Amino acid sequence: MGQAKEKPDFQLFLLTAVLCAFGLIMVYSASAVLADERYGSSVHYVGRQALWLAVGTIALAAVSRLDLARLRPLAVPALFASLFLALLVCVPGVGRSVGGAQRWFRLGPLSFQPSEALKLAWVVFLADSLARRRDRLGDLKGLAPYVVLLVAAGVLLQLQHDFGSAVMLCVLTAVMLFMAGVRFRYLAVPGLFLLAGLVLLVVVTPYRMRRISAFLHPWDDPLGAGFQLIQSLIAVGSGGPLGVGLSNSTQKLFYLPAPHTDFIFAIVSEELGLWGSTGLVLVFALFTFRGLKVASSAAMKREGLFLGLLAVGLTGLVAFQAFLNLGVVTGLLPTKGLPLPLVSYGGTSLVFTLLAVGLLLNVSRGSRIHGEAYER
Repeated sequence: MGQAKEKPDFQLFLLTAVLCAFGLIMVYSASAVLADERYGSSVHYVGRQALWLAVGTIALAAVSRLDLARLRPLAVPALFASLFLALLVCVPGVGRSVGGAQRWFRLGPLSFQPSEALKLAWVVFLADSLARRRDRLGDLKGLAPYVVLLVAAGVLLQLQHDFGSAVMLCVLTAVMLFMAGVRFRYLAVPGLFLLAGLVLLVVVTPYRMRRISAFLHPWDDPLGAGFQLIQSLIAVGSGGPLGVGLSNSTQKLFYLPAPHTDFIFAIVSEELGLWGSTGLVLVFALFTFRGLKVASSAAMKREGLFLGLLAVGLTGLVAFQAFLNLGVVTGLLPTKGLPLPLVSYGGTSLVFTLLAVGLLLNVSRGSRIHGEAYER
């Protein structure tokens, strides 16, 4: 039997389109001067972003119509393929290092970040595996495989100096396990060990300790470890209620590092002010609400456990990363290298986020998974 022909959630699609369009505008505004200085063309970054947006839109359209029955058998192979890529990028001479973090493959003029593929593959794997193994999740033994795989993924991300993605995987795993029916007390024991491991990674890594110190006391080293946070806070505070006007940011003029990538929200706040930045936060909040509503509706279907978990994981993938990014830019969280989904410059992040949204739209379409092999 074929897939149901219901239409996907229009509000979710519209919110995604708004974020992507707004992202193009702000990438150009935040990067035009920098691009002209580096490449002699003010449209260098926004042109590349537009190209990746076109690729991501095609990918979104394709997966939004995919029969999810064909996706589930690929969950385990996709996870291990992404883990292999995450390992391969750590090999000297194979992966590309930028700013001390070796997270990218260089493919001619393009680059690819395997951690983005790993996060999406992890969500699909968890949704499929937890739906199949629901009756084995009543004790710590049933949770052991997920803890082992999570630790393995965390080690690979640590080798890439990608602490933010490791934290994201831990939180997404805890949320999806809880939604699958795992009792809180069974999550607490492995959760405490993982938390202790994350804290240990911070304590034994000097540059992470410097980030914590800069987060707590940025003015102790205003030209060093605290520089980026201070410049970000200056940008956020300079906008006032209405902002200084689109393209009129001062902080993007070689003061704030990464103004078009991880710290693009600071430029939004400076140029569009409190009202503009609040509007952007509201769009992300509405996206999260619609995603969770899709998850709730999907859970009512015959194969609802898989669909509901998938929708929760995909929504969390976007929402939690946005929360982390906004927290870093506004000084509520220590600095991490995570872009603002669908808004920041970055091809790999944009394409895989659109893939995640495409799958979420697929779930909202009312896709049914046929055959006894995929029963709850």
